Amino acid sequence: MMENINISQQYDDRQYVDDDVHYATFSGLAAFFGRDMRPHWHDRFFQLHYLTSGKMELQLDEHQYSLQAPLFVLTPPSVPHAFNTESDSDGHVLTVRQELIWPLMRALWPGSRESLDIPGFCLSLASRPQTREALDRLWPLIVQEFSLQLSGRQTQLRLLAQSLFTLVLREADLHDNGNVSVRGEMRLFQRFNQMVNEKYREHRTVPDYAHELGISESRLNELCRRLANLPPKRLIFERVMREARRMLLFSTSSVHQIAWQLGYKDPAYFARFFHRLEGCSPSEYRRR
Repeated sequence: MMENINISQQYDDRQYVDDDVHYATFSGLAAFFGRDMRPHWHDRFFQLHYLTSGKMELQLDEHQYSLQAPLFVLTPPSVPHAFNTESDSDGHVLTVRQELIWPLMRALWPGSRESLDIPGFCLSLASRPQTREALDRLWPLIVQEFSLQLSGRQTQLRLLAQSLFTLVLREADLHDNGNVSVRGEMRLFQRFNQMVNEKYREHRTVPDYAHELGISESRLNELCRRLANLPPKRLIFERVMREARRMLLFSTSSVHQIAWQLGYKDPAYFARFFHRLEGCSPSEYRRR
């Protein structure tokens, strides 16, 4: 069975499990997972491989490529990919939560439905010196912010990641037939995640989402379990929890105010919900 890999949980032993942005060197990931990386995907994350040296044999969904550095590979959430590289291949890998990238695509291609269904693609940078120069300035800043625990680290990482993805997305041709299309079931799963990101404060139920998607509740449940190894209800809860943890850590709002901002009319219910999923109260989480 194809694996759904969460880099911040499996590679860094949950050290960055709540981070929106995860950085690793290509060689570091290759040493951990193997140079012959088996087919896998990353649900709810965009991933960018930027190869600075060496060669890559790449499988991107059903397409196969043989590519020489410098190049980048952009993989949208849930698109299967695999690669094989030699020992001299190195570069950077950036894994970013999907809700940070969607606004960029809406801004780059306003009014285009295709923008949210961007395909996976790989592109050589040999003839794009300006893009290469800009990327080479951004990577050291990302490496520094990710490795150091400076104040404002998360904010700075999000901004740097969005800048880097903007540069890369500008190079994308949505109408290039050589790009990897997003399959129907993956597109449906991405639409569900987009809806959750937009409406999680409304506390909609799984049947509500299924109805809006035009599918049965059992179909949505099967889709989420297969592509994310989680039921849809858990995916909804995780989105709420991620925002709750962020607000507890980075805002000065009280626990009651955070509960209201997240759509809870009863702060006590929010506290019980948080405790059930996190194992501690919101106040205790903030103190830690």
